[in-house]
Amino acid sequence: MNKVGIIIIISSLLILAGGAYFFTKQGKPVEIPQKETNSYEYFWGNGCPHCAKVAEFFDSSDKDEKVKLVKYEVWYDKTNAKIMQDRFNKCSPKPEGAMAVPFMVTPDGKCIMGDIPIIELFNNL
Repeated sequence: MNKVGIIIIISSLLILAGGAYFFTKQGKPVEIPQKETNSYEYFWGNGCPHCAKVAEFFDSSDKDEKVKLVKYEVWYDKTNAKIMQDRFNKCSPKPEGAMAVPFMVTPDGKCIMGDIPIIELFNNL
């Protein structure tokens, strides 16, 4: 075998080994923070039309300023998405349907999904 053939074989093996490592390596496990006491946790997605309605409500109202509100964008932030999944799994009872945004967890652990229920909750505070 000539030198070019050996170089091609070695290069191919290195590329395959690197690809195998890249696709099998696991990232650092995400540490899920505990829910803050007396806080409302609001999960939303950038580009979500229902989340935009909730944001518009928050912008036109001071209700969100009267409580401790922690906001998590989950469509573009994998860590926040994992926090949302953790909170959703702990819901009892679970909201109807699949996990979706907008989603809120109240200080007493109640889970609310959808723009209208979240806005109604804050209107009644």
